[in-house]
Amino acid sequence: MKCVILFRTHIWDDFIQRQFLRLPKNTPYDIAILANNTDGLCPPVEDFPFVIFTLDDLLKMGLEAGPEKNIVWWNADYPLYYYASLFPDYDYYILCEYDVVINCDLEQIILSLHSGEKDIVAITSRSPLEECVYIRSAEGVYLYENIKKTYFPFAIFSKKSVAFLYNKRLSLTKKYREKKIQNWPHCELFVGTEAAASNLQVAQLTEYGKADFFSHYPPVLEECLPYLMDQAYIHPVLDSKRFLLSTIHYEGRPERFLNPFSKFHRTLRSFPFRFYLGPLCKALFSRFCRIISLTINRLCKNKNFLKIK
Repeated sequence: MKCVILFRTHIWDDFIQRQFLRLPKNTPYDIAILANNTDGLCPPVEDFPFVIFTLDDLLKMGLEAGPEKNIVWWNADYPLYYYASLFPDYDYYILCEYDVVINCDLEQIILSLHSGEKDIVAITSRSPLEECVYIRSAEGVYLYENIKKTYFPFAIFSKKSVAFLYNKRLSLTKKYREKKIQNWPHCELFVGTEAAASNLQVAQLTEYGKADFFSHYPPVLEECLPYLMDQAYIHPVLDSKRFLLSTIHYEGRPERFLNPFSKFHRTLRSFPFRFYLGPLCKALFSRFCRIISLTINRLCKNKNFLKIK
């Protein structure tokens, strides 16, 4: 069987290079760096197997951009179709984001998939759809009870599934441009829902190894990887700078830093102050502005209510 590992990134630095070099080396499969160079931040690097694309390359395939500004993030399945259009002869496409670490025998997994006639291997989200921040993107596109969310920073797609999903995107593109649907579904909802409604055979990633540290948050510091060798799939793995940015970003109440007993405080204080001073100040200022805005809105509503009375 012919397979390729697609290392997805939109930037290149020392950490990304370390992550690329962590990919399994004992496989007979091809490896490509599938790099989004739309912003010019990820040009090809000598001696590395880059396949570069830009947003224009994706849109030339007849795919809808949708209303979101971060188009490639919202439509994270598009680069897969682009690569498959250039190299259509692979039996399986193994998609791996730059912040994923794999500790498993990919060759054995592919053999198992092939014998079991599986088309897609990914994490199907078990969290309630109400918690999904982009659930509204599927309104009017799919019935609520049919919506499935699939999380695929690491996933395996058969040639058949790639062709199927690409054609479904083209079909939705036509409906969207003809105003038959008003929303453009996020890639995780699109892939999960369309795969579940099809004849494709979908398997949970955890059937092929442990993934106890595989989510959007909390992140794993790359220095901790030696302690997680029993985990087949880890995400997100970050360097110190990205780890701090992620920790601050997902902390809804950054003022907790002022509490020396809070986990947030202890996490940040384990790094030099200069590493997180800027991002923390920015988060505190944003939080302050949010509170002021909410307070003003409530005061205005109360004032209008009193006038009505």
